Amino acid sequence: MKILIITFTSGNNPGTFMQGLGVQTAMKRLYPTAQIDFLKFPDFKVNFGVRDKKAKLWQTFRQKAASAYRLIKYNKLRKEKMNFTPTIDLFNYTKEDESVIRQYDLVVIGSDTILEEAYGKDGRIGLNWMPLDVRKLYFAASASPANFEPVNELKQVASKAVFIGLRDNLTIDYFINELGIEKERIVKQPDPSYFLDVNQFKLSKKLADRLRKDQKYVLYNFNSNFPLRKELADAIRNVGYKVVSTAYNPYADICFDMIDAYEWAGVFPLIDVVVTERFHDSVFGLRNNKPVIAIDWDPTRFSKGGDSKTLRILEDYGLKHLHFNLCGKTDINPVIDALKNIEAYYNSQHVNNVNVLQQQRIDSILEQIKKV
Repeated sequence: MKILIITFTSGNNPGTFMQGLGVQTAMKRLYPTAQIDFLKFPDFKVNFGVRDKKAKLWQTFRQKAASAYRLIKYNKLRKEKMNFTPTIDLFNYTKEDESVIRQYDLVVIGSDTILEEAYGKDGRIGLNWMPLDVRKLYFAASASPANFEPVNELKQVASKAVFIGLRDNLTIDYFINELGIEKERIVKQPDPSYFLDVNQFKLSKKLADRLRKDQKYVLYNFNSNFPLRKELADAIRNVGYKVVSTAYNPYADICFDMIDAYEWAGVFPLIDVVVTERFHDSVFGLRNNKPVIAIDWDPTRFSKGGDSKTLRILEDYGLKHLHFNLCGKTDINPVIDALKNIEAYYNSQHVNNVNVLQQQRIDSILEQIKKV
């Protein structure tokens, strides 16, 4: 059997790598002897970054150097863990490209926000939705923030999937309300990184020893153009935490900025609270039963109504009160108040119970896929 996975894998984003690895892990559980390949495609979400105007020039160079080094490590990890097809453009594909895809017995679409774009410049539906007449399933796929207009042809494409597993309520709402897919056909599915055993990931002793037992730490990750990145880091320090980042951040006390995805996942057991804009920081924080304060601020990353994947993951754990939208705002006091009172706002036993339920759900989902 030959399986093709269409999801994001490129770059040095640890969450991107982990969700891809999770999809592959799930498929190996279902089909242990299958040949599994990832579709290599130009990343339509590639972000070249925006310079932090508050940072010094040498700090910007330091950030780029660390990012380049991490990319080398990520490329090595991809080479070790994944197989790829030749490059095919999702939105500008040829008949020859279609022939390559038709060679596979099953096409698995997802996870991550692989459905975020739907159409190419010529109006054709992208291969990330898979308009070809092939056996396909959506696997924890997300269209967040789902700001594109649906067309009837897109509904027809989506409805032909043998299994529709969607990662977040925002995407589920889009499939039901905008595409007209029957609610009964849709399965809400945890992020594929739940198929990974978080206990397998370790930070090296040399790096782990930088975190002292008598100190409290906040994992703090935001893009360099977050306008409150310095102010929020300073405020976190002022309430007694050291600030840790897994990318270079001139406002952090400790930067693990040259680690790969496996090492990144090994940071979470060692910190006390996660304050982040990143979805997979939230996922791995909660899977390690660490309090998460999730912040949206970039309008391109949430819907017109303010919905987002970070909001929805906290909703899954009953923690919507720990989500904040700071778009166009300068008042960080609500975030700091939540951090000060985190023990009152966070129920560790409840989070543990949700994690157990999530593991039961992923097992159940594999059983459902076996039947289609």
